[in-house]
Amino acid sequence: MKFLCTTAFVTLITTSIFALQPVTVEMEPINANASVSGVTLYRGRAAVTRTTELDLEAGGWSVFFRDLPSSATLDSVQASVHGDAKLVAVDTTSFPLAKDNNKLLAVINQEIDYVEEKIALSQSEEQSIKVQITFLETLVLRSSTEKENIVDLASFQEQLVFIGKQMASLESQKFTNKKLREELTNERNTLIKQRNNLANENRVQRDAIVNIVVLAEGAVTIEVTYLCNSASWEPSYSIRASEGGEAIAIDYDANLTQFTGEDWKDVNLTLSTAQPQRSASPPKLSPWPVDIQEPAQTRSKTGRVTPPAAYATDSIVEAESERSLEQKFGSAVAAASVLGDGPAVSFVLPRTISVPSNKSDTQKTAIATIEATASLFRVAIPMITDSVFIRSEVKNDSPFILLPGEASIFHGSDFVGRTALPTIAPSETFPLDLGVDPKVIATRTLLGKKTSSTGLFGSSKETLYDYRVTVSNGHDTPLDIQLWDRIPVSQNKEIEIGLKKQSQALSSDAHYLQTDFPLGLLRWDISIPANSTGESNFVLTWQVDVGRGKDVKMTPLPE
Repeated sequence: MKFLCTTAFVTLITTSIFALQPVTVEMEPINANASVSGVTLYRGRAAVTRTTELDLEAGGWSVFFRDLPSSATLDSVQASVHGDAKLVAVDTTSFPLAKDNNKLLAVINQEIDYVEEKIALSQSEEQSIKVQITFLETLVLRSSTEKENIVDLASFQEQLVFIGKQMASLESQKFTNKKLREELTNERNTLIKQRNNLANENRVQRDAIVNIVVLAEGAVTIEVTYLCNSASWEPSYSIRASEGGEAIAIDYDANLTQFTGEDWKDVNLTLSTAQPQRSASPPKLSPWPVDIQEPAQTRSKTGRVTPPAAYATDSIVEAESERSLEQKFGSAVAAASVLGDGPAVSFVLPRTISVPSNKSDTQKTAIATIEATASLFRVAIPMITDSVFIRSEVKNDSPFILLPGEASIFHGSDFVGRTALPTIAPSETFPLDLGVDPKVIATRTLLGKKTSSTGLFGSSKETLYDYRVTVSNGHDTPLDIQLWDRIPVSQNKEIEIGLKKQSQALSSDAHYLQTDFPLGLLRWDISIPANSTGESNFVLTWQVDVGRGKDVKMTPLPE
């Protein structure tokens, strides 16, 4: 059946010297019967593409893409046409559609009747069991009250055994029957709930309509793309370091989640860091007025509090700003992502993948395996622990940006632990800890603490701390170690802190000197020769001098 397109007119321009004549083309409806062919998965939503190929005669056609999922944003629907055809317009429809569940309701009603009959039988059996128990209790009572001159003990014993067995059997039947009735009642309630849901079940039919004009008979390919909520992906990593720690392999994976309401079967999947439907412009700040404190708020006759005018004005500004942002978020669409560069990065998987719609399931797929280079050193903090830790500075040599995510770390065949990676751009370096080195030990010892009077007539006091750190290296190769300690940081001009008699100078690293040294953190960059154990241990010594007036009372100092 043919109908006039209500969403757009197809205007054909006939050229002549005098006039341009518009022509209205009738549209023939046809179902696309399209399947999901591609998905671009963002962090929190997905752009889903359905594709159909139709053999069409020349003329106007309205191609219906039926049953878009309820998670689809209809305002986001767009289409493209390939072949000897032109795209005229894209429209969407949404209308309630009652579902005919009469047959299914009849089946459920029969099941409810059957279960209720079984419940009635169970109730009858319960009454029968009660009668039997009452009868046995009557027998026991009668036997105990009858007075006979001669008691047949054997017969009496047999009666007791018989009654005991019968009571035990009846109690067991009573328990089994009660459990059965509870199960039947739950089954009946579930069926009634299903019946109520089916009786009230309506769904919304959501369609996309693509109006095209076919210029010549032949095959035409039409794609429809729409944004869906209830879909996302998160990066995850497995970082594997070689035994020596210089070679690093990063397995870059994606955890996929989608419950959009439609399955993705054998689709081309692209993972993107873009944020569709987010404003490309920065938000605007509202003014922040400050004024003298207003008098206490007064209440009107209605009992409502009347706010000061300044606060009322500020609330209006904020409300208008929020409405403006909502309008922007609702209408803005992000630009196309660019692989490896630009404001967004996309990872195009080289294979098709199937992801069913399932809220409780997460599916993992591989993005890439990255071979990275690393420089290795050790970190020792002997004032806290004798253990020395292996740390490497890893460089991301790949074109992939590593997004924030959880990472499992392996050193050789050993699982070290888990860590959280920050955002790491291509060519950027990041620290990676590989656990404890069992062949290296650093020990810190307080050799002495002495407090004495100094200055003219003993007007000041000085406390001198004498420290030593020994480091053993059980490896056959030299090791570079960052050794950390600390000194107090004076918060008062009456207290002076000094570092004295270092057996080796502090690190000359510019970043350390600018950020850590002002905080009282000490760092030595030392090289430990191979097989430095026992008497050949590496030794580092220094002193800390704390001076103050004799009447100055300090907060306690850690040793």
